[in-house]
Amino acid sequence: MAVNLRHVELFRHIMRLGTLTQAAEMMSVSQPAASKMLNQLERSIGIILFQRLKGRLNPTRDGELYFAEVQRTWESVDRLERMTRDIRELQFGRLNLGVMPMLAGTLIPPLLTRFCRQHHKAAIKLHSRSSDRIIEWVIAGQIDLGITEHSTPHPNVVSRMLARIPNVCAVPEGHRLANLKKIRPEDLDGENFVSIGSPDRRVFVETIFEQAGVLPRIFIDAPMANVASALVANGAGIALVDELNAQSFIGRGLVAKPFEPEIFSPVWHVRPNTLIGSSLADALIGDIEDELDRLGYRADS
Repeated sequence: MAVNLRHVELFRHIMRLGTLTQAAEMMSVSQPAASKMLNQLERSIGIILFQRLKGRLNPTRDGELYFAEVQRTWESVDRLERMTRDIRELQFGRLNLGVMPMLAGTLIPPLLTRFCRQHHKAAIKLHSRSSDRIIEWVIAGQIDLGITEHSTPHPNVVSRMLARIPNVCAVPEGHRLANLKKIRPEDLDGENFVSIGSPDRRVFVETIFEQAGVLPRIFIDAPMANVASALVANGAGIALVDELNAQSFIGRGLVAKPFEPEIFSPVWHVRPNTLIGSSLADALIGDIEDELDRLGYRADS
């Protein structure tokens, strides 16, 4: 005969409360019904759980051993119920998040801090890598979601553009261009220039200069926008960087000026289509999109 969990629950209450009467009240059943349930449990498991002496129930040694196992099992069930509730309320989960460097040091840290305070049982592993590397991980199903500067047509990937962040011309404080309201390619002719980003971006920027008939001197080729901004702040040269990274260095040796023609850094959300999305991942990407929207960086703006 299969064990009836309600019968086991009654036994647990008897052991914890000390009497069948109190256990019956806890279970909202009559005392005769509770006595019948206890007898059925003993028959189903083949163990005498109590000695009946003058209307009292005294646990046998076997009953005490059984209770110890019941307690361990019940604690596991309680944990499962709590976890189920937490998952439903977005409080528990594990996420592998890959973010391109442009946002990993600017928008993401405060946002992720707020998110983890709200979902305090969530465990998030943050990876900051190049967009190409993040997409490789997404294709392989090794991360739950990625924030990149470009997408991919790979059939294993679902992608959506979240935002377009404008680039500015980052100029050292005290530089001759720092007083201009807007900087154009011809203003950079002969200037030391800090290049940044992928080869595709570098070709794109150089094409803008060529079309304007100017030739900045590529003084340093930096791997990331925050590095390029730091170099500008230290007087190394001029750079075209996203607005978020430039703002981090304003007042620290860098002046940010609008650049014409406008250049934008796209922000893509990529995720594996082979993995079932979690409510926690959906909530996180929703917060990222809301923050980008609040800053005025919507993809359709």
